Amino acid sequence: EELQGCEERYEQLLKEKLEILKSATDSVAAEILQLEESILHINNQKREIEEAVSAGDQALKVAKDVQSSLKSADGWSTFDMLGGGWIASMAKHEHLDEAQHKVELLQIKLRKFRTELADVKISADMKVSIDGFTRFADFFFDGLFMDWMVADQISQSQKQVALTTLQIEEAIERLEKLQAKAEKDKEHLQKQLEELVVRS
Repeated sequence: EELQGCEERYEQLLKEKLEILKSATDSVAAEILQLEESILHINNQKREIEEAVSAGDQALKVAKDVQSSLKSADGWSTFDMLGGGWIASMAKHEHLDEAQHKVELLQIKLRKFRTELADVKISADMKVSIDGFTRFADFFFDGLFMDWMVADQISQSQKQVALTTLQIEEAIERLEKLQAKAEKDKEHLQKQLEELVVRS
């Protein structure tokens, strides 16, 4: 019962002692201020990393959505080459339109990610749309050659998006390592500060 709340009392006394030591003009006060400045810097760094991870997670989600749309388009494209006809072409292009819309959103998310993390290079120069003539030919001259051309473009787009997804994942992984290091550094500095206050 006597020990109830002792941790809180200890923390309060440490804070009081810290303020007294900081108001002095000796080397201990200077060391305390230096440690506090370092902790503040790490807190700012952690916040920046968290914002970058959040932006990366958003970009990754959209990239996976693009992959899903392209996978559906690829499935309809295969069916189209096997004689799926007009319905297969319609479904295929619907999924391509969906993928293109998501790519535009992905480019916005990647720009935000790059703003948060300027030193990580992520490719955002992606095109999924099929040019007008190819689309016209695919509908009205529904032959194997045109279907193969569209299928090839879908395949190229899938590779591009897969590469971008991998780049985002690698960047997030690097950020998470930086986050863990920043947390460890902060704990080390806080321990140093506490020891300094206790022994002074």
